[in-house]
Amino acid sequence: MSEAHAPTSRWHLWINRLLRRGWPRHVHLALETGDPASRGGLPVHASPRFSICLAGTGRYVILKQQRLEIITLQRGDAIVAAPHALMEPHPTARYLAIGFVFTLEMTRFLLAKKGRDGHRFLHTRHDARMLDEDGRHFFQALQNRRGSSSDDLAARRLVELLLIKTAEMSALPEPAVSTAGKARFTWLAACQFLQENLHHPIGRQDVADFLHLHPNHVSRLFRDFSGQSFLDHLLQARLERSRPLLQDPQLNITEIAHACGFRDANYFIRRYRRKFGESPGHARLSHFA
Repeated sequence: MSEAHAPTSRWHLWINRLLRRGWPRHVHLALETGDPASRGGLPVHASPRFSICLAGTGRYVILKQQRLEIITLQRGDAIVAAPHALMEPHPTARYLAIGFVFTLEMTRFLLAKKGRDGHRFLHTRHDARMLDEDGRHFFQALQNRRGSSSDDLAARRLVELLLIKTAEMSALPEPAVSTAGKARFTWLAACQFLQENLHHPIGRQDVADFLHLHPNHVSRLFRDFSGQSFLDHLLQARLERSRPLLQDPQLNITEIAHACGFRDANYFIRRYRRKFGESPGHARLSHFA
């Protein structure tokens, strides 16, 4: 069932349960951005976010002193990512986690499970409310804790305050919007999900599962708001993602293709040439010249 029609008290109940347990027990910070090569071609996310491990073992790839490092979370531990910082689930992670993403258009509530069969979103909510000034200050204060240990009391209290903020938000009914406004809001959520997962072999069904929609409805949203089919929009997003990566001499064409979700470098080259009128290699030479 779409979270837009589910009782909002569900998230309020879950978040308050975390607070009653005194979570988070430890807080890990992902604060560094780095260039595409230092990130191994992995994308970064423009919005601040944090997740708490509910069960299993959470493993995330982050940058620390411009080197890739794996952070391990046990039950009750949190990881916080600053805007544009690298924080990607590691392939070996097996966990149930609750997460919150604070974008410029919405706040996203996510309950995710990562197992041998991949990453699945069990429940999602996209709220039109955004983090207020106090919440933004809490995130800034967390960024100022750079270099602190994972059991830093101040960092734990700041994450608790962010949990309180999200609990308050989840307890309120969503603002009334028109049908057209709600459709556009859903399309924006779909676009954000795509941008965050372009490096994966993602398709229309993955977006539909994430938003709890029928795949045909996803196609209609992209036709109505982007003027493109879903596949055309996805292809364009992948090609646009590749352009800044081509400016990094430490990444070869195959690595760039894979970082943008193309499994075949030759197919990437053909589509790039058709879209921009030149090969990726020529575009790279032109940039350095």
